[in-house]
Amino acid sequence: MQRATTKALFLTTLLGALTLEAHLFGAHAHAVDRAVADTESVDAFDETLGDASTRFRTRGAYRGRAINVELAAKLLDGAVIAPGAELSFDAVVGERTAERGFRNAPVIANGELRRGIGGGVCQVASTLHLASLRSGLEVVDHRTHTLPSSYLDPGLDARIAWGTQDYRVRNPHAFAVRVRATTSEGRLAVTIEGAEALRHEVRTELVRELPAAEQVVLDPTLAPGEVVVENEGRDGLVVRVVIVDSEGHTTSTLHRYAPSARVIRRGA
Repeated sequence: MQRATTKALFLTTLLGALTLEAHLFGAHAHAVDRAVADTESVDAFDETLGDASTRFRTRGAYRGRAINVELAAKLLDGAVIAPGAELSFDAVVGERTAERGFRNAPVIANGELRRGIGGGVCQVASTLHLASLRSGLEVVDHRTHTLPSSYLDPGLDARIAWGTQDYRVRNPHAFAVRVRATTSEGRLAVTIEGAEALRHEVRTELVRELPAAEQVVLDPTLAPGEVVVENEGRDGLVVRVVIVDSEGHTTSTLHRYAPSARVIRRGA
C-alpha cells in the first residue's frame, strides 16, 4: 500500500512538472510571437521620400528671424504622420508668441514687409511644403505669399498666419512618415522619412508676367513738372508648379502674385 501511494505521488508530481513546463513554454512562445508582432508593427523611417533645404541669414538685424526659424524647426522635428492622417503646421509648431521664445522680425503682410512676432517661420513651412511635394504627400491647405520669397522659387512658398492661414498635408501612403527638420549655420533642411523611397520631381514654370501699372498723383507741394517716384512698384507673376510622381504621372497648380503699381508724384 505504501509503495502504491509513493508511485501515485511520483506520477502526480511528474504530471504537474510537465504541465508547468508546457505552460511556461507556451507563455514563452506567446511572448516571442508578441515581440515579433510588435517589431513588425514599428514604423520604419529608414528611407528618404523627399527633402528640401533653404538658406537664412543669422547675424545682425537678421538674428531675431534666425531664432524664429531655428525654434520652429525644432518644434517640427520628429512629427509623425500616420497613413491617412494629416499634419497641421499650426498644431505642431504652436502659436508664435514672445512667451514661447519667438522674436520680432520682418513678415510679409498685405504685400508689404512689416515686423511681427514669429517673422521667418513661414520659411520653415515653405521648406516643409517643397519636401512634402517631393514626398508625394497630399497638400490639403496651402497659399503662397502676396510677394515671391527670396529663399524658394515662386509658387513654392507657403504663407502661414496663426488663426487665419495654416499649412496642412495628408499622408496618402500605406506607411507612416516622419518629418525631420534641422538647422545649421544658416541652412534649414527638412526631410520626409518612411518605409519606401518614392521621390517626386518638382519644378516651376513662368506662365506670364503681369506688368505693374503706373499711378500719377498731382502734388501741389512740388514745383511744376517736378517728378518724385514714391513707390517703384513691381511686376506680378503667374507661375505653374509641376509635379511628376515616381510613376511618371504629372499634375500641376497655378499660383499668382499680383503686381504693385508704380506711384509717381508730379508737381501741379
